[in-house]
Amino acid sequence: MQTNTNGAGTGSQQSDWQASRRSVLSSIGAAAGIGLFSERGQAQTGAGLPGAGALYFVTTGVGQSNENSNGNGNGNQSGNGNSNGTDYLVLDGDRGSVAFTTGGTADEAFQYAFDNVPDSGGVVIAGADTFRFGGPATMGDNTALTGQQGTRFVAAQTGTGEDPAPSESQSNPLPAGHDIIRVRGDSAAVTDIEFDANGTQLDNQAVQADECDGVYIAHNRTVNGFQMALSFTRCTGVTVEHNEIVNPNWYGITSRAAPTGSDRDLRQSSDVVIAGNRVVGVKFNNIAPYNVSNFAVVGNIAVDGGHSLIACSPAQRGTIVGNVCRDLTEFAPDPGGEAGIEIEYKETHLREEVAGTTEARSSDITISGNQVDSCPVGILARTVPADAEDTNARTEERPYSFTITGNTVSDASAAGIRLRSGDAGVVATNTVRNAGTAIDIDAEYTAGIEQGLNVTR
Repeated sequence: MQTNTNGAGTGSQQSDWQASRRSVLSSIGAAAGIGLFSERGQAQTGAGLPGAGALYFVTTGVGQSNENSNGNGNGNQSGNGNSNGTDYLVLDGDRGSVAFTTGGTADEAFQYAFDNVPDSGGVVIAGADTFRFGGPATMGDNTALTGQQGTRFVAAQTGTGEDPAPSESQSNPLPAGHDIIRVRGDSAAVTDIEFDANGTQLDNQAVQADECDGVYIAHNRTVNGFQMALSFTRCTGVTVEHNEIVNPNWYGITSRAAPTGSDRDLRQSSDVVIAGNRVVGVKFNNIAPYNVSNFAVVGNIAVDGGHSLIACSPAQRGTIVGNVCRDLTEFAPDPGGEAGIEIEYKETHLREEVAGTTEARSSDITISGNQVDSCPVGILARTVPADAEDTNARTEERPYSFTITGNTVSDASAAGIRLRSGDAGVVATNTVRNAGTAIDIDAEYTAGIEQGLNVTR
């Protein structure tokens, strides 16, 4: 590893670094309407991005290729080493020099940049390169991480593990990996990056935010695995928008955390917006705001899941509006089946400090203007106790004060709208087409349900 704080370098390598730095930072400056670097690649006086604070640019040295091939037919690379001879560089945007280089893995370079962002804040920009990580890099307060077209972060396999619920296409043991980016500070953002799990399916997330106030995760793409793609826990003020999540193992966007059962898992978050995302190919829930309050799930596309595509389990004081949910193929369904959208009490999703409180139940949720197609159940409210024989829980722990209105449900093989338990709910002005049962309300375990102007075809 080499550290360079004065811009010193040798031969063609320094020339290439200067060219890369000049090209990228000049383009950033052009977009912002300023000039960051002179034609000689030196920092110009007063050339920082206005209001951006410190600026670090992470890129690769000579020999880096964006091709992800190593002879195994699927582009995957296991192990933590940097086998392609790549150097990772951190350029200091204020000083116009190479601040840090490593021949190790990309997390070392990003960690250097994150560690050197001052308390006042700053931006870390990832170049349009492939970055191979050997472990997580952790962001602190007032830090924005952003990529460019072509920025790609690739995880490494760290071992194997047993999935307690393997699908038909999975065979234990499964490859386990590591988080790529961990957010552990307030006022942080992660944007415009493709995250590649490299086939790993357990114990990892592309982005995992914990104990943060003000988190923005947007315009990213995750592919090739992750147990949970985008995860936030114990956070306030979370926005997850306009991301594309493709084929994670358990969850797409979730307030759970891997590994399951850890100290971070199933913690409470509040003031959450999940909007405009596309989440496809998930074994459990595509979008899973568990133990979340004051939330909005708006305008997402959720396709091809094994459990309910959007699931509040539990959640309070929120809206689920204008989403498109389709093509659910049930995997190990809970009683009552799986749905395009569900609100529920589920005992196994509660930590000790929440069990038995009002926050254990889903309540004050509006489900409106959604399109649900080709799911066994369109919209579902229910209670799932740990003991399936505990029928008392369906009365004592049922969702309450919910509104299901103005939704369209088509081709629901079991039921268009199903209330297995619930209290003080409204089911009105919905359209249900081609359902096994249009509206299925269990009178024994529901109370105070108002219905009207629902249309069935």
